[in-house]
Amino acid sequence: MSRQLSALNIRRNHSTAVRKERMMDGNVVDVLDVIDPEISALTTLNNVQNSLFLPNLPWLYNRQPTYDLGQSTSESSDEETAVKGREDELPEISQEGEVERAARGGALRRTNTIDSTLSTMDEGPDHHYAVLPHGASLPGWTAEEKAVLDDHVRHVLHSKRAKFKRTMRGFGRYMRNPLGFIVTLYFFLITFWGAAWVLFLIGWISVKGRQAYFVEICDQVLTALFCVVGITMFPFRIVDTYHMIYVALYAHRTWRLRKEQGLKDLKDHNELPRQSVAIERGETTEEEEEEEELPVLTEEEQQKLEHHQAKIAKSHTFYRPTETYTHNAFSIKLLITIIVLLDCHSMFQCALGGTTWGIYYKHRPKALTAVILACSLTCNITAGIIIGQGDKRSRKKLVVEQLLRQEITEEALKKLRKERGLKAKGLMTKGQKKHVQKEMGEKKKNPLDTILHRG
Repeated sequence: MSRQLSALNIRRNHSTAVRKERMMDGNVVDVLDVIDPEISALTTLNNVQNSLFLPNLPWLYNRQPTYDLGQSTSESSDEETAVKGREDELPEISQEGEVERAARGGALRRTNTIDSTLSTMDEGPDHHYAVLPHGASLPGWTAEEKAVLDDHVRHVLHSKRAKFKRTMRGFGRYMRNPLGFIVTLYFFLITFWGAAWVLFLIGWISVKGRQAYFVEICDQVLTALFCVVGITMFPFRIVDTYHMIYVALYAHRTWRLRKEQGLKDLKDHNELPRQSVAIERGETTEEEEEEEELPVLTEEEQQKLEHHQAKIAKSHTFYRPTETYTHNAFSIKLLITIIVLLDCHSMFQCALGGTTWGIYYKHRPKALTAVILACSLTCNITAGIIIGQGDKRSRKKLVVEQLLRQEITEEALKKLRKERGLKAKGLMTKGQKKHVQKEMGEKKKNPLDTILHRG
């Protein structure tokens, strides 16, 4: 699976490190996008910015900004102190009966069954935080001992309060970026003049007989602000629509041909087969060939499809045409919806500019301006919301979260074994892990294995 470039770069905030060494690998950024609310917020904000406000002009500015990943607030240190304190408490529970008291003190109300599957991300009566590595079990462990293990993993993970704080911190980092500041200022100006326009229009601000004049001033400013983006982006959006039409055409043709040829449905409806898979199929076995999803389009059509997908991915950084280890392919239907909404936004902006600047304000119907403005705003806001929801849906949060919790649980099991003598059955030793890696040979490895220090 190929990796689509992320909407941003991340580097470690260490002044002693060499600049190139400080930059994080793209796979690490993708993992952080799934598990870290701060990076998720930054990614979504940059995706919305790149699609709604900034065309792809790499010679003029960089739409893939670099953010320093560092602890700039006391909240991070407070969270780490709480986790550190919790870890320090674990070895102290050594006498018989203290485990039960610690479990009761935490007021845990979760299932006593801990396995290697993360069944749900929502907290509830059947929710547990600890996820055992595959093949591991806890024979002889009491419910209280399992509860302590689960509680330890819970404290290592972020709480809802910490998640909200990290999300807001991501928004703060975005505003401190030059392009982010400009977009935020643009939103502030629209909100300010829009509110003034409404207040003058309904008469909440009394200006005696000059109400129409001040309404016109607000109208002119709002129209100028909207047209700067809407009309400027229109040529680029027409090009995006051209590419989108080809992607939609070949996507529906792929689905139709597979159905006519009696082939299995695609594992992911939004990930269309790639030409690279077809090229490499000569190196696979017959069983693997049956499982592979090979292109059904002609070679020329397939090349056009991948060309237009790449063009859209450059213009709209939220779009991922292929699945990665951390993200699913972006929904084709949502892609079509977003591009159509942005086209409508630009068309409404052209209509708004023509109406405002082409008709004298004393003869211009206020209802006409209000309707066009409302439709334009609705299209733009809806497109931004869909981008955010599409980002959220594409993240493999359950898969990555399960892998991370398995790693945290394994570390907690090692700690409990060392301090209290509690043993888990089925855990792989370092030697066994190296043997498995050796047997894998030159097979392509999951980037998460490297990120999670598994070889």
